[in-house]
Amino acid sequence: MEVTEEELTAHKVILEQGPIFVDEIKLHELIDYELPDTSWEQLQIILDSLHSFGLVRKRQTHDERVLYQARTKEIAKKLQNLDEKEFEIYELIENSERKGIAKSEIQKTTKIVQSIVESSLKSMQDQQLVKEPADESLSRLLYNNGEVDTIVVEALKSLCYNFIYHRSFPKDLEEEAIYFPAYTGYATLAKIVQCIQESKLITEVDVEDADIRQILDVLIFEGKIVRLVSGAIPDSDTMDIIDTSHDSHVMYMAKKPRAVSNAWTPTPCGRCPYFKDECTEDGEISPSNCVFYPQWLNRGISLINEPSKSKGKEKNIMDW
Repeated sequence: MEVTEEELTAHKVILEQGPIFVDEIKLHELIDYELPDTSWEQLQIILDSLHSFGLVRKRQTHDERVLYQARTKEIAKKLQNLDEKEFEIYELIENSERKGIAKSEIQKTTKIVQSIVESSLKSMQDQQLVKEPADESLSRLLYNNGEVDTIVVEALKSLCYNFIYHRSFPKDLEEEAIYFPAYTGYATLAKIVQCIQESKLITEVDVEDADIRQILDVLIFEGKIVRLVSGAIPDSDTMDIIDTSHDSHVMYMAKKPRAVSNAWTPTPCGRCPYFKDECTEDGEISPSNCVFYPQWLNRGISLINEPSKSKGKEKNIMDW
């Protein structure tokens, strides 16, 4: 089988997104511009085919979104020459991103015997698919006797997130306020590391940039923060994984936790202080004589009829 013209067009669209992972909902919108009337089922077939040819990577997030990132045709062509075990090793190294992975960790994770790991790595190095895996000792900060130190990691995640959060939004303004697009005062790796080094709240072991970068990668994967370059506002539909080789240009912005809601939340009933205990059909307060619901309904009608006058006034205003 060969890659079809439709699949090549879709690959081009994904490749144009750069070194980031984009979820399939966003990709559906982008690809539909080039391939009009592409159904969701057709998109899945195209993405599965591109993945089988090695032209895209895919990753699943904590909230079960599937994300895709394009590989170049040159890399995909080399991947076609790998056998199943070699490809498994390649993906493990690829997913370790910039922090690298030791040979011993490859063998432990894949359960592939050492001799095959060695020969596979040699073959991929000859094709310039991978570099020599690192065999240096594991981080003294994040690991304890070869196992992840969950107490230290969770403490660092909390400290990093709080530091980033307090530098992500303007103070003393309304809750929805954000900084202007070219703003450059967000948290940087250097500032985060400096904060942790000076606090001495987590550990006496010296904190290194590589350790904190791993913590930030976890926070990004969990959807709690995003990376920015030169103050650009990120696309919330992407996992903003970008080239961090120049840390001085990279900043981090927190995402605000989403409020828990249900089907009642957008209506007055969902926020009414009388709804649960005092509002009854035969009572003094009842659905038939509610004064709040008409306010909400009329406001909705005005938004539909005169959207330009309502622009920028998204906050619901009720009398209670």
